[in-house]
Amino acid sequence: MLITFSGLDGAGKSTLIDWLQATLQQRNERVAVFHMHHDVGVYACVRFVRDRLLGRPANGRGQPAQRVPRLRAAYRSVRHRIVWSKMLRRFIYPADLFVFLLYRLYFETLQRRVLIMDRYFYDTLVDVADGRHWGWLRLLERLTPTPAVAVLLDVSPEESHARKGEQPVEYLRERWRAYSTVFPWVRSAVVVRNDDLQIAKQAIAKAVAERLAA
Repeated sequence: MLITFSGLDGAGKSTLIDWLQATLQQRNERVAVFHMHHDVGVYACVRFVRDRLLGRPANGRGQPAQRVPRLRAAYRSVRHRIVWSKMLRRFIYPADLFVFLLYRLYFETLQRRVLIMDRYFYDTLVDVADGRHWGWLRLLERLTPTPAVAVLLDVSPEESHARKGEQPVEYLRERWRAYSTVFPWVRSAVVVRNDDLQIAKQAIAKAVAERLAA
């Protein structure tokens, strides 16, 4: 069973994922949780190989902050723009899907775990949306495995900015409009307002229980 969580930064994904994981484990369900950017896809595989070769912690997490020389900082900035360019990410989208299918085969089929994703390919579609080429994104969405439950935590751009403050409101508005376009395509979508945590938990618990019963 695949359950995914999507939404703007500060929507409460991590909090609700931790709660759902604990709830399912209390019911003797085996659960695996992965983050779309950190754990799944071509970039995650490249980082894993790089970190192993360089002896770094997995995904480079837990490392102390270091001062970066200006030249290296400029290099990282250019690299970041190339690696996270919308065109390149659209191009490697099918390869990311292939890697993810291997994850599903191992964790869902062989280990029979409930697989929970912190962000999903729908978030990637939002990342690469430019407000024009929706037909291309619609094709990619049709190639994407549909989760049993695809949760969209719906908070306004203003709320997201107030909770995190990492991105400008106009940028968040563009992402919110993209989510509003992409998620009506998803058959299993469950849109949950996270104004009240307990109400959000109840809505998610109901959707997951229905899928498990089915």
